[in-house]
Amino acid sequence: MTHLSDAPALAPKPARRICLLGDNALLARDTALQLRAAGFDVAVATRIDQLAAQQGLCCIVVDPAGRGGRFSDPACAAAIRAQCAVPVPILWLAPLNKFETRLAVARAGVDGFLAKPLEIDELKARIEALVQRLDRPPCRVLVVASDAARLDGIEGALAQAGMEALRLHKPLDLVATLSRHHPDAIVIDVDTPACSGIDLAMLIRQDPGFLDLPVLVLSDDGDPAARRRAVAAGVDDFLAPPCARADLALAVMLRVERSRALRDLIMRDGMTGLYNHVAIKEQLLREMARGKRDGSPLALALVDLDYFKKINDTYGHPVGDQVIRAIAHMLQQRLRHGDLIGRYGGEEFAVIMPGTTAAAAARVLDGIRELFGTLSLKADETIFHATFSAGVADLDAAGGGADPAGLFRLADTALYDAKHAGRNRVALAQAEAGLG
Repeated sequence: MTHLSDAPALAPKPARRICLLGDNALLARDTALQLRAAGFDVAVATRIDQLAAQQGLCCIVVDPAGRGGRFSDPACAAAIRAQCAVPVPILWLAPLNKFETRLAVARAGVDGFLAKPLEIDELKARIEALVQRLDRPPCRVLVVASDAARLDGIEGALAQAGMEALRLHKPLDLVATLSRHHPDAIVIDVDTPACSGIDLAMLIRQDPGFLDLPVLVLSDDGDPAARRRAVAAGVDDFLAPPCARADLALAVMLRVERSRALRDLIMRDGMTGLYNHVAIKEQLLREMARGKRDGSPLALALVDLDYFKKINDTYGHPVGDQVIRAIAHMLQQRLRHGDLIGRYGGEEFAVIMPGTTAAAAARVLDGIRELFGTLSLKADETIFHATFSAGVADLDAAGGGADPAGLFRLADTALYDAKHAGRNRVALAQAEAGLG
């Protein structure tokens, strides 16, 4: 049996660095203390020009004091962005939830809005949601074109904007290519006697798996009836060439960003922001296929809070929710960017760690377990601590033909072993014959 001490450690990702920008330095420092306790690296500034010295920011939180302050006009967002070497999301905290204020914030192009008074958990969740956008990989766009020169032009426009273009010259291979590569969007520039871009859009929408895929069609047909057919076929944007490179790239990027945002609402757990039960199982299916294809290791862990019913019964469900958010936040902070975390159900979480053996994953989780046990949790004036147990399995233990259900069974058996051995520990799954 592999001992946890024998496994190499994995480096956790660094703390998120954010800046609180506001007129009231004392109030900002109080908020900063609470955010630091949640694992953020927080800087405080009272002037816009101080932002130039802040490196590696993931989010800027603007906290206006009210009328007449430096930040009372959301139009200052332009000056804030001018101080940043790279784009950084801006979250605006407003003293009042007034329509006029929200409209001004929207017109200024601010990324997020929260009205006071607000809970610190609400602020943390909104910051995490904005920061997650920075972790996303570049857009992968499938380009289908019947003319080679136009295909080259579309690919060049997307590449110039930092997107990855997948070329497809034969529409006959469209469905197979979509299923194999799962692009973030598709751009179609096809007009042949055999089929048109609208025809291909209708074909794509026949498959329920592609209903949320952004579809953009380039067409020389300027007839309003053609545009109506395109809308009816499920086309998101019907563009007339020649289309400026910047305009095409912007249209694709905006569609992808909205699609990703809507997908997050569907795939994410409302309380923690982690993948939900269905989504984490889908992620495991995809990562197992990649691991088997590449011959790389893959670990799955099931993490379960110990005596969680007792916490709810003793302190109440709101405090129990606080504990769930605390462990979710710690997993997000201590695991790597490429690791996938889901709330599997209730107080149980699933962690997928690509490129990692079960032994290495278990050592990392054991370190998180020790750290979580020292975390001070509060219920009114009472301070208490919580622990968790975990079971870890990998593709080697599951066997070459294992499916996600088999890997989950192995991890669940290891979790049971950890609980049975006294809780507050991490157990490794043993290889099991006949899986798959």
